[in-house]
Amino acid sequence: MKIKIIILSVATAISLQATTITELFEAINKQPSTKIDELNQKMSQTSQDKIDSTSYPTLDIFGNYTHYSSPTNLLPLDPIETANLTAKNKGIPFATTIQKVGVLFNMPLYIKELKSLSLKAKHLANSAKLKKKLNFFTKEASIVGANSNLQYLENLLKALNSTKRSVLNTKQEIEISVKSGRMAGIALDKINQKLNELDININNVKIQRLNLISTIRKLTNITLDQSVSMQLRNNIDYQTGDIFAIKPLEENLKASTEDLKATQEKQNSFKVAFSAMWSRNYAQKDIRLHDDISEDYGYYQIGISYPLYNKSSNVDIQLKKIELLKNKMKLKQTEQELKSDIKNILTQLPLLEKSIVLTKQNIDKQQNLLKFAKVSFKQGRMTQENYLDYEDGVLNAKAKYYEAISSRWQSVAKLTVIYGINLKGVIK
Repeated sequence: MKIKIIILSVATAISLQATTITELFEAINKQPSTKIDELNQKMSQTSQDKIDSTSYPTLDIFGNYTHYSSPTNLLPLDPIETANLTAKNKGIPFATTIQKVGVLFNMPLYIKELKSLSLKAKHLANSAKLKKKLNFFTKEASIVGANSNLQYLENLLKALNSTKRSVLNTKQEIEISVKSGRMAGIALDKINQKLNELDININNVKIQRLNLISTIRKLTNITLDQSVSMQLRNNIDYQTGDIFAIKPLEENLKASTEDLKATQEKQNSFKVAFSAMWSRNYAQKDIRLHDDISEDYGYYQIGISYPLYNKSSNVDIQLKKIELLKNKMKLKQTEQELKSDIKNILTQLPLLEKSIVLTKQNIDKQQNLLKFAKVSFKQGRMTQENYLDYEDGVLNAKAKYYEAISSRWQSVAKLTVIYGINLKGVIK
């Protein structure tokens, strides 16, 4: 039974392993966080529909059963009509129990702030739509950043293991020399100390690697066994693009502008509405004739209202002005920061490319120096400390090379978020 469980677990792990960066990008769409962004967008669109629906009429049906403590009129009657009913021996519609069934119709004819509120909702819906795209691009960039760091750590792990193998080979020679008396026993202690340091670094890198795998799993629900390969499809012309990352804030600012306008219009304009009502009123056991009667009753009206004074409305206007100013400053600050980031990254990219070339050359040079250092140490013309420095030199050269590559990927990913470029079309 245990064997079957192990086989099933292995098969499941293999099925979840992504082999390309494209698969990781596509997995973002299936995650709950993306579904939440979609629902936020849908809520914003529905809010716009709700505002627009305010201009539509409403039709309600109603019914009630009311018992009064004293006889009450079934519907209004003027004195002449009351006299006519009395002369004809018809019941006067007064009763203690009255039942009504009818319909009520209401329709706004003019609400000035409604257009501004509709535009506000439209801009908020646009902002939610743009925010959804921005979040998606940000997640793509996070995957690229995490994967590039994962590649860096995997290459660093290879470099550490390579250095460890080199030091182990030297250790074997030192053990022979110590046994023959040509070296002091402390030389073996020093080489063991170096190996212990390498093991500590290897263990730390493995821990960091697991953290990065966890980061990618949070974004995609996919557990990687190793990093996936990445390659730019073509060069990106960043100079001609617009700053996409501020577009949601621009829409929020437009929404705040319309919100303030709507609040001011509500305070300084009249409203016109039409309403109508029809009902059939039933009365049991009329007071005069003791008979059940029913009458139809209805009205229609056009009403107009204008606010003369409302302290809370004045406070609302001040709050909207503050909110508008705050959104202006937020947009200005974000745009300033992003432009600074763009300038910094575009300046760094050529330098990073140069660093990749230089650090690659430095690896070859450090490896050649290490070869000579090993020979010199073996021949007794170099101290053990100096030899170990050359081992560190090769390791550091490799680490800087892999770090430069990772930094380049992260710079590219950050720029694509700023300019709103889908990495799926840029990286393969």
